[in-house]
Amino acid sequence: MILPLGLAVLAAVLNAAGDLLQRRSMRTEPGGHRGPLRLLARVTRRPGWLAGVGVSLVGLCVHVVALSTGTIATVQPLLVLEFPVAVLGASLLFGVRLSRRDGAAVAIMTLGVAAVVLCPAPGGGDPMAVPGATWGLGLGVLAVLVAVLAVAGVLTRGNRRAALLGTAAGVGYGMTAALLSAAGTTTRHGLTAPVGAWQTYLALVVGTAAFALLQSALHAGLLVASEPGLTLANPLVGVSWGVLVFGEHVRAGLWLVGTAAGAVLLAVGTVLLSRSPVLELRQGRSPAPRTEESEESEDSEDAVAAA
Repeated sequence: MILPLGLAVLAAVLNAAGDLLQRRSMRTEPGGHRGPLRLLARVTRRPGWLAGVGVSLVGLCVHVVALSTGTIATVQPLLVLEFPVAVLGASLLFGVRLSRRDGAAVAIMTLGVAAVVLCPAPGGGDPMAVPGATWGLGLGVLAVLVAVLAVAGVLTRGNRRAALLGTAAGVGYGMTAALLSAAGTTTRHGLTAPVGAWQTYLALVVGTAAFALLQSALHAGLLVASEPGLTLANPLVGVSWGVLVFGEHVRAGLWLVGTAAGAVLLAVGTVLLSRSPVLELRQGRSPAPRTEESEESEDSEDAVAAA
């Protein structure tokens, strides 16, 4: 139990670090490029960007090992920690002071993740015992959901498009985690067994599609619109797949109340943190410096909104 938890947290930290390294390199890239290929050709010559990609790949490998040694219902929610870690890291890296609301959001998300993981205490389940028909039905349902969200996003614009496409990407990443979890489990038959597992190759296809949807979401609108759906849909799909398809068992009774409360805290913290000015750095903008006056104004606005 401890090993997959530690690996999942490590994967979240590595993913956040890789993202920050890439974003830092991209911030120094002058504008005016025509097309993403020319931009990619330039940034691939930057050591910082390449280091970020390398760290992210290591994070992916650690994530796969975590899924192979633990239950997906335990591992996938912990990947949500990548979001607050990235915000905290960006604050330190770019010298932007977090507001009190940002600090509260990080604390709320952390408590939510802890409740979602510890209260149900998922266990058991066997991805290798899932019949082909069940795989087909489950993957088909998720594929239709992703398609509906993606089409709805294409038919809209602005932040609504970003929200729909971000949610579609989150569902796709959760789907990818389910496939990787099954592929990783095949290592019981040998370390090279995942090479022959069909889930490995389908995970590459689904993961690539989810990445493309995410890029479209980031291009369509603000992170405050795309981040909540992306952050929340991923663990929701992972936990649901683990319980309903892999047969992982969870604790019932009052533990379910604690799990539901944790999910609410996770959602609230995600929405609050998605409004952090630090996230503007991930879109190539420099946020306004934080002052006591701006924090007091922000707190006042939150108080009025809450009233």
